[in-house]
Amino acid sequence: MFSEGELTQPVPVNSGSAPIPGCVERAEMRSVLLRHVVEGGTCRSCGNPPDHTGYCFAGRVAYERLATDWPH
Repeated sequence: MFSEGELTQPVPVNSGSAPIPGCVERAEMRSVLLRHVVEGGTCRSCGNPPDHTGYCFAGRVAYERLATDWPH
C-alpha cells in the first residue's frame, strides 16, 4: 500500500477559505449599508452612534468597501 522509499507531503484536507467573488462581496456590503442606517442619533441595526461621516462603524466600513471597488 505504501512504498517504503518514497516520502511525500500530506495533502491538507482544508487548504484555506476560497476567495469570495467580487459580486457576492458587493451584494453583502450593500446589504450591510442598507441595514445600518442612523436614525435619531443611533444606528437602527446595531445601536452605535454615528462618527464624523454620519455612519456607524459597520455602515462606514461597508461604504468604504463599496467606494473603493467602484468602477472608474
